[in-house]
Amino acid sequence: MKPLLFELGVEELPPSYVRPAFKELKQKFEDFFKKNRIEYSGIKAFGTPRRIAILVENVAEKQEEWEKEMVGPPVRVAYDAAGNPTKAAISFAQSAGVDIKDLKIVTNKKGEYVAAVVKEGGASTVELLKSEVPEIVKSLKFKKTMRWADAFRFPRPIRWIVFIFGDDTVEIEIAGVKSGKVTRGHRLISPAEIEVQNPLEYEELMEKNFVIADFKKRREIVIGKINETAQKAGGKIIQDEELIDEVTNLVEYPEAVLGSFDEKYLELPDDVVITAMKQHQRYFSVVNSDGKLLPYFVAVINNRAEYEEFIRPGLERVLRARLEDAKFYYEEDLKESLDKRVEKLKGVVWREMNGRVVSMYKKVMRVKELALKLAEGDPEVDKKVIERGALLSKTDLTTEMIRDGKEFTKLEGKIGMEYAIALGEDERVAKVIFEHHLPRFSGDQLPTQKESAYVGLADRIDTIVGIFSAGYEVKGSQDPLGMRKLSYGLIDLILGLNVKLDLGEAIRTSMEIYGIEDETLLDRILNFIFTRFENYLEERLGIRYDIVDAVIASGIRDLVNLKNRAVVLNELLTREPEVFDKVVIGQKRVANILKNAGELPSINPELFEKEEERTLYETAKSVEPMVIKALQKEEFREALNQLLLLKDPIDKFFDNVFVMTENESVRENRLALLKFVREIFSHYGDLSKIVVEGQS
Repeated sequence: MKPLLFELGVEELPPSYVRPAFKELKQKFEDFFKKNRIEYSGIKAFGTPRRIAILVENVAEKQEEWEKEMVGPPVRVAYDAAGNPTKAAISFAQSAGVDIKDLKIVTNKKGEYVAAVVKEGGASTVELLKSEVPEIVKSLKFKKTMRWADAFRFPRPIRWIVFIFGDDTVEIEIAGVKSGKVTRGHRLISPAEIEVQNPLEYEELMEKNFVIADFKKRREIVIGKINETAQKAGGKIIQDEELIDEVTNLVEYPEAVLGSFDEKYLELPDDVVITAMKQHQRYFSVVNSDGKLLPYFVAVINNRAEYEEFIRPGLERVLRARLEDAKFYYEEDLKESLDKRVEKLKGVVWREMNGRVVSMYKKVMRVKELALKLAEGDPEVDKKVIERGALLSKTDLTTEMIRDGKEFTKLEGKIGMEYAIALGEDERVAKVIFEHHLPRFSGDQLPTQKESAYVGLADRIDTIVGIFSAGYEVKGSQDPLGMRKLSYGLIDLILGLNVKLDLGEAIRTSMEIYGIEDETLLDRILNFIFTRFENYLEERLGIRYDIVDAVIASGIRDLVNLKNRAVVLNELLTREPEVFDKVVIGQKRVANILKNAGELPSINPELFEKEEERTLYETAKSVEPMVIKALQKEEFREALNQLLLLKDPIDKFFDNVFVMTENESVRENRLALLKFVREIFSHYGDLSKIVVEGQS
């Protein structure tokens, strides 16, 4: 067993590429060892902007050996009548690499055949590494790559390769670069070439040359340094895990510098100052114990602490320019009223639809109308807040800060809220401007007030209807306009805030506001959203897609209602799987029998010939109103309990009653009874859609 080191040295990788790259490289080496049956232990991955590396403490010098049975021709072909081997047997033995005497006879389903036991494996680990590692590197996946050295694609040029097994170099060539034992230290502090004598000393050798190759260790150093530096200013860092990860992969030898800026910039909204520091400069903001922003920042540098006095002025100068821009935008923007900005939306293009340009103003007017209609039956909300909030919801698109501020565009909504407060709008209206964007991504916060939610719902529904009405289709993974994300945001809002809403009617209302009458479009949009709804409940609540399908078939278009139905049904599956399966199987049998039944007469109790028919009928009559009443009150457990009262009568009916009797009147009466039973279940959902193992 020998140690193995593989390091790929490159020009600086984008920070978001580093961690996925070294993780994937580690996985591919593990797959290589397992596939080739090479024993190994103690594998570790390293990654910095300039290198990704794998160190394996112990690797076998050869593959394992194993035996494999090769089956040849049938015995009747392999040997003649006297028992002598034929040409077929001799050729087979030669191809298997065994002596003719070592052939044996095996029996399978087709008869007797000759076979040979051959040994495989035992290949040199070095030779396997030489042939497969270049392909491993070529197969690494990145968001974007460039073409280097003719056809080789990689995010950045490869500058060196270290490949050592034990004491020896594993000789390979990738993109015109040959492997060796020479690596590089820190580009600025230790730029000279360094020879690696022992793979096991790699991490220590790197640290001596100012490279913290281990991501976790480097990240811990970053966290320690920024927290320690913020304390010097009497404050603490605003925690930002994303930014910590980013700066960790921007540097090889992290140090932290405390910088400051003029307090006059603290008059700007906090989010503007924080964004100016983070977006391009990757600075950490500093706050006091009460969370109030201080006129300081912490920057992580890729250099020794002794140079911070030379570095700090440049860091402060760049930030000052960005804050000065933000101050100019802010002051200019507040000179104009929000109502004037609403008018300016007429010049902002929302999108092109069916060959004509649609302005953001028209969208806002539609959203306002739809939001008010969606909230009509909700006594908990202030309609005036909805109306004003919707009207002002997109005004920040006309501001200098959002339109021209570049790094501040991500503050859309927040800027609108800040400006509305500064210009004297009701705080609830201002919140609508920001909160109607929530949630912006999976796991994001939800609006704190329902007025914001109604505007957010209207905005999303309006966009979905508009885009789908223009013929847009989501195909496979292709969704350039983000309709999946928009639908998940819609579902998050409805379920997260328990908004009672008939989604079908909401979409129809939006279509009416657009002036669209198209039932096919309505169905297409609903199907698209309900497919996302299935995925949502499966991912968030662990509810199977077929259970969601079953409750959707009830015809209800209230997502909160459907979710609760599915939860209760799923609980029955978990709590009493045997009962669940029997009920579902019963409904599948009913559905199959009724598949080609056509129109049926009313049930005539006088045609019942079996007691089981009468019992099922009487039970169904008593259960139906109880189910309907429970569903109206949204007492889904009670509704399901009532439906379960039909289980035994249904079982006994199928055990003792032959439905498809020759007597047409009796047959149709029995089918009508089953249809009646199915309709009762259908109030809750179509349970025949649920998959039961062993049932089609």
